[in-house]
This record gives sequence, structure tokens and C-alpha cells, in this order.
Amino acid sequence: MDERKELKQELEEELQLVQYRIKMLDTMEEKLLQMKWLAEQAEQESLTPEEIEALNSKLNDLAIQVRALDGESRTTEDGKILEWASIAVAIAVGADFL
Repeated sequence: MDERKELKQELEEELQLVQYRIKMLDTMEEKLLQMKWLAEQAEQESLTPEEIEALNSKLNDLAIQVRALDGESRTTEDGKILEWASIAVAIAVGADFL
């Protein structure tokens, strides 16, 4: 019976981690969509060098936030790194937008 309780506790903890990761992925998605919108706006408009610099600054700031959220949501309280892949985030954030 103790094994079942331990297993249940482990599964509940894993569920909490998954729910937390999903919440963070949702936040990352919002930031990635903001980045996409900014890039699309830049593509449609003729921007001055100053405007391009400001836009790149915003994009870089959002990219840093996405990386931080991704890293934070991959690490458990005891410092273990979760094995979940997030290739799309790495590709999207690592790309040059302008």
C-alpha cells in the first residue's frame, strides 16, 4: 500500500510540473506572437534606422524573456532539469528577425 501512496504522490507532483510548464508555454507563446507581430509590422512599413534599432531592442527583450521562461519552467525545485523538448522555442527565439 505504501508503494501506491508513493506512486500517487510522484504522479501528483509530475502533474503539477506539467501544469506549470503548460502555463509557462502559454506565456511564451504570447511573447512569441508579439515578436511575430512586430516583425510583420516592420516588414510592412518603411522604418528609419532608429525605428529599426528600437524594434530590434523590443524583439531582443522579448527573446530574452522567452528564454528565461523556458529555462525556468524546465527546472524543478530541487534543480533537476526536465527532459521535455522545446525545439520550436529555440528555433523561434534564436532566429534573426530583421
